[in-house]
Formats: sequence, C-alpha cells, structure tokens
Amino acid sequence: MKKQTVKSGGMPTRQAEVMALARRIMLAGVSAGAMLASGGTAHAQAAATAEQAEAADHSGVEEITVTARRRAESMQDTPIAISAVSGQGLQERGIDNVTQIGDFTPNVKFNSSVPVSASNATAAIFIRGIGQNDYQLSADPGVGLYLDGVYISRGVGNVLDVLNIERIEVLRGPQGTLFGRNTIGGAVSVVTRKPGQDLAGAIEATTGSFGRIQVKGNIDVPLAQGVYSSLAGFVHKRNGYVKGVVAGAPDLGDTDNLAGRFALRLEPGSDFTIDLAIDGSRTRENSAPNVAIAINENAPAAQYWNAAYSGASAVCLNTANPARLTNPSCFNSQWALAPYRHGGTFQTISTVFDTFNPNRYRSASDVNIWGASGTAEWKVAPNVSIKSITAYRKVTGFWTRDSDHSPASIIQTNSDWKQDQFSQEFQVLGDLLDKKLNWVVGGYYSSESGNHRDLVQIVDAVFLSGAALKGESLAVFGQATYELAPSLNLTGGIRWTQDKKTFSNENQFVVAAGFLTGAPLNPDGSGLKSGDPLMGPLGRTATIKDRAWTPMASLSYRFSPELLTYLSYSKGFKGGGFTQRVFPPFAFIPSFRPETSETYEFGFKSDLFDRRVRLNGAVFLNNYKDLQITVNDPKLGFAPIIQNAAEARIQGFELELQARPVDGLRIEGGLGYLDAKYRKVDIRALNAGVTTNTKLQNAPKWTMSAAVSYTIQAGELGSFQPRVDWSYRSRVYNDAVNTPLLIQDGYHLVNASIAYNDPTEKWGVTLGVKNLTKTLYLGSGYADSFGGITEGVYGRPREWYLSARTSF
Repeated sequence: MKKQTVKSGGMPTRQAEVMALARRIMLAGVSAGAMLASGGTAHAQAAATAEQAEAADHSGVEEITVTARRRAESMQDTPIAISAVSGQGLQERGIDNVTQIGDFTPNVKFNSSVPVSASNATAAIFIRGIGQNDYQLSADPGVGLYLDGVYISRGVGNVLDVLNIERIEVLRGPQGTLFGRNTIGGAVSVVTRKPGQDLAGAIEATTGSFGRIQVKGNIDVPLAQGVYSSLAGFVHKRNGYVKGVVAGAPDLGDTDNLAGRFALRLEPGSDFTIDLAIDGSRTRENSAPNVAIAINENAPAAQYWNAAYSGASAVCLNTANPARLTNPSCFNSQWALAPYRHGGTFQTISTVFDTFNPNRYRSASDVNIWGASGTAEWKVAPNVSIKSITAYRKVTGFWTRDSDHSPASIIQTNSDWKQDQFSQEFQVLGDLLDKKLNWVVGGYYSSESGNHRDLVQIVDAVFLSGAALKGESLAVFGQATYELAPSLNLTGGIRWTQDKKTFSNENQFVVAAGFLTGAPLNPDGSGLKSGDPLMGPLGRTATIKDRAWTPMASLSYRFSPELLTYLSYSKGFKGGGFTQRVFPPFAFIPSFRPETSETYEFGFKSDLFDRRVRLNGAVFLNNYKDLQITVNDPKLGFAPIIQNAAEARIQGFELELQARPVDGLRIEGGLGYLDAKYRKVDIRALNAGVTTNTKLQNAPKWTMSAAVSYTIQAGELGSFQPRVDWSYRSRVYNDAVNTPLLIQDGYHLVNASIAYNDPTEKWGVTLGVKNLTKTLYLGSGYADSFGGITEGVYGRPREWYLSARTSF
C-alpha cells in the first residue's frame, strides 16, 4: 500500500506582499467605500442598524442570502470572496446551464468541453487559475461543485441544467474547512428552490437558431398541511453547429437533453423540516464539437496510415505532389477544417475496436444521471440545530471521438463510463454568549466506485486504457465566529480529511497490437502483442491514502452598516490519484500526490447611497504547490500523463459592482486580474516542455464583464426591458505546454436582448441574440504529436432566440 501524507505547516509570514498587493485594489475600489467610512467610524452614525438597511428603498440592489458558511446569512455579511446570482438573474441573462456563469464572474473560467473527452456533459472549472483540465476517473477536480450541499465528485455529469434554481454561489479561494477536499480553487454551490406552500407554477418555451426547441417548467403542489411538493422539467433540442462536410460525417455540437426534478418538503413541526429530492437527466447527442486545427502528415501514425491503409501511398507519401492535398484518401492538412467544419465519419478499420466495448463505435455523447437526496434539519434547542445531508448519485455514459476528424482511422476512442457515489454529512450548528459566538461542527463520509473502459485505436492497434476505481473519504470539521468587540469578528476553523483510493488495472491491456507488433515497447524490451498489460501484470491493484489538515482564519471589521472589511488565510488540498493513460506500457501503476493551495486575502464589501450601489472587492496571494499537470513526457511515452511537476504563485484582485442609480436602470460589472507564475518546475515538467517561463493554463490575466438593463414602463401595455451583456477574457493558454496553436488571444462576447412583461407580470416574451458580434474563440484544445493532430472546441457562433413564459 502506498501512503501519502500532507501536513499543514505554520502560516508563512507574507504580510508585506499581501499589503503591497492590497494597495493596488485599494486604489481601484476602496476609495469609494472610504467616503462613508469617515462617517461610519463615528459611532453616532451606527444607529443605522441592519434592520434599517433591510427597510431601505426596494429600488436598491437586491439582497441575496447565501450559505457559504453553512448558515443562511446576507452575502454582504460573509467575509469571503463570493459571487451570487439569483434564479431571476439567470433567466434575464438567458443562461441554460451552470457553465455559462463563467462569462460574467471575475477570475472564473469554465471549459464546457474538456480536452480529450468527447462528452458534452463534462466541464472543467477554473477559479483564480486553479482547476483540473482532465476528466479521467482517477483524477479529482480542482473546484468543488455542489448541488443542494451534495458534492459532485467527478467532472462527468457536472454540466447542470438551470432547473428550478434559487441561486448559484461562486466561492473563490480554498474552501477546505467547510467544503473539504478538491476545493483548492474554490467552490460552486447550486441551490434549488424548495416547494412552496401555495399552488403556483411557471412554464417557458424557447425557439431559435439551429432549430432550437426548449421547454422548461415547474409547479408547486401542496399535498396537505406540512406536506409540500414541486415538480420541474426541462427538454432541449438543437441541431449541431459544426457541420460534417463528407458523407457519413454528422453535425456536432447538437443538443438533445431531457431533465426532471421532484422535491418534497415535510414539516412535521415548527422546529423540524425534511427535504427529499430526486433528479435525473438523459442526453442523446453526437460527440463533442471537436475540430482539427492543424494536421502534421509527417507524424508517425499519419505516415503509417498513408503508407499502409490509404490505398494511394504513392500520392499520399509524396510531399512534393500537391495532388495529395485534394485526394480524400490521404491524411494531411486538407482535413484541418476548423472552426465549424469537420470530416470525421466515425468509422473504423478495426472490427475489434467496433465491437469490444458494450456499445458499437459511432458518434455519440450519451449520458444518464440520476440522484436522490434527503436533508433533515432539527432545531433541538433555541440555539442549537442539527442537520443531516444524505445523497446518492449515479452516472452512466457512452461517448466517442474521431480524433483525426477525417475519413481515415488514425486515432479514435470509445468510452463506456459507470460511476456512483454515496455521501453522508452531519452538522451541528449553534450560538452562545448572547449570539456573540456562532459555531458549526460536523462530520462527512463518502464512498465512490467507478469503471471507465476507455478504448483507444491508433490505426490498427487497439488498447483498453481505462480505470476501475474505489474510493472513500472521511472528514471532521469545525468553525466558529466570535465577536471580539462591537463590529469586530474573529473566525477560525479546521478540517481533517482522510482519502483512500484503490485503482485496479483490469482495464489496462493491449486488445490488438496491430502495426506495433514486435516493436520493443514493453518495459522488459520484448515485443508488443495482443493481451499484454499496460501497467504491470493484470490483476494488480494500487492504493493511496492522503491525509490533510486544512485550517482557515479571518478577521472582519464592520466600519459602518454599509462597509465590511476582512483579512483571511485559508488552505485547501486536492487528492492524489492515478494516471490511466500510458503508452508504451509501464511495469507499475503510476500515481501522483495531492496538491495544496494556501491563500492570503484582504477584501471589502460595501453598500453605498442607500444601497443603490454595491461595490465588493478582494485582493489575494496564493501559494500553489505540487501542481498536478497533464503533460506529454517523451521520456515516458506519448500518452498524456498527470504528474506533480511544479509550484506556482498566483496573486491578483477582483471587483464587482451592482448599481441602481435611478429607478428602472440596473448596471452590473466585474473585473478580475491574475498574475500567475511558475516558481519552480522539476525534471518531469522540463521533459514535457514546461519551464518557469511557461504560462499557467486557463488563467487569463484579465477577466471583465458588464451588463446594463433598463425597464421602460408603458402604462397599461406593461413594460419593456432592453439588456446588453458584455464580457472579455484576455489571452488564454489552453494546455500546460502553451502550444502556439492552442493559445486564444483576448476576445469580447456581447449578448443582447429585449424583454416584454404584461402589467400583471404573469407572462412575458424575450427576444435575444448571443455572441452578437460573431466572435470566434477557442474554448479548449489538445495537441497529439504521435498522431500529428491539433484539435479544439470553438465557442458557439451567433445565435438568436425567442422565449415566451407565463406563471400562475
């Protein structure tokens, strides 16, 4: 058994760096808060209590309640860098799934399609430059995604539809104390609406570009006194936006999704509630919209195809003959058809590859997800509550890639995925000393099992390169906030976590050696043959155990009812794991250690001018160690492998603005800055081409967004609300080695809409356009030197939509 231990050390003294960086953001934003602080420090002004703030003009900025500290409180009272958007805000932005919130959240980037995966239900989340760009079963995400307090442990199945959502919270920075492992970048918490006590409902239908048909609705049905239910449904169909240009090539990037959720709330007494929910979704789509950006016909696999299988080797191998670039039998740059065309036919020359997995090879991204959860809250005393969260989730999937994007069969994959998880969390919450001390303690347990049969074909060679994994996680935690003096609060917390993962190599062997037969590729120098293991003798398992202490501490001071400031330290860790892709074969099962992140942060939250302007900001310094990066190390082979290969320092700031300067006018804005640098790389990273001058992937220096809407009252006709949303991301490096073809320069996105509501606001219509300026941008990508293929997924082109909604 291989054991790994992560030990927490004392806090490094980096105050000078933190304060120097803090001055930058102070110049950018805190000056606005200082105008009221001068009056707020005089405690004669403190008579404006929180209750008076709540009674302010309803035309002010919306108050949002969050549960970032496991208790309901105003976002403005929470000393964490947090963004939150309500269900109404999601509707006004025309957002369909959780990945789209990255467009307007500072220092957040969502990849809606992960490199190497062909599943449309897999997203990579990066916050402040920290995340995980690999979806494989044996690697953990770097940002935790939660649905009603339930952690979703894998990237597959984390593209949640916006279905009866109350709000989405984005917590930036390590959240290791209350949320646990795999939140070193932050956490995204999706909270659904609970069933109401009255009969009510809503339905919305949408049509638009690419034959879009979408209907979603929800209804609350009270069943009896203290028994309330709700039902929500969602169906979305849309044609693909990446066109197949040859016979048999399907259109990619389509949508075919059906989802539903049933919730039941029981209130046996005034101090006891039980929330039960069952949710599920079913997608039957073509493969993810990957396209070929460039093709190198001199790569080993490309040359072998052109020589042995093209049927026109004399033409295809003669690089001086221009006819090869128009002969469809040849594999070369003629098939580099990015951004919105491809030539992949999803046909194979290998009957073994076509039939070995449970599903035959074809264009597909089929995913089934269902989950059940139960949350019970009991107020056992006036100042003590107990909460239990029990959940089970299951994901099955089948997806394929035609990685050469042509009628040839250079590199293709067929994935069969099964994964399920069970989790149980207990929390005890309370307050003491006349509510001067608020506390929470708890425990967490989860178990997970998964089986990923990742079948890979390279010309006529076929490998099973998957994972069979079992894991358990156990944690205990506690956090408390104490009022040291009026308006001065100290918060401290700590979590102990133990993770255990066991990897079996049962899905790691050569199915058909093909053209690699006889080559000295095995660890012992022998030739390769069908049935050979890829990771030591078949039947072997490996186990790793990670333990970590993740503390946090913060000091907050409220200068006035309108201005809160805080200084915090937090630590998080992401579990270790195993690499499931190796070639040539290894004599062992390769693993990697956990990575850790420590963040020092200064922030402020302010509500100005009778809550008509809200300005929140944070400045941070992060030490990021033992980075798990996905690289192609030529000394180890040509498969992408995860290794702990670097340390980094990330610093930056965020500002968020919401304003209601006059009735009807709403202004929102966000600004994020990242200065992310490798401080050290080891030989494993250097071998793959990563140096201290390499830029961190998915860490754009600047993220900016703005939105303006205005409600025009038209008397008995109702009201109209035009809206414009703009966002900007500076240069993004889409892989660890900064492949030039995968670098996306800075780009702007503009969405626009106009909504109409009748005088009763019971029904309305919205006409909108997304990507109004037809911006072309690369969302993710991967470079395969052995196959000679550089591929990627581009953002959707300009699209219009028309929605009609009604409620009762």
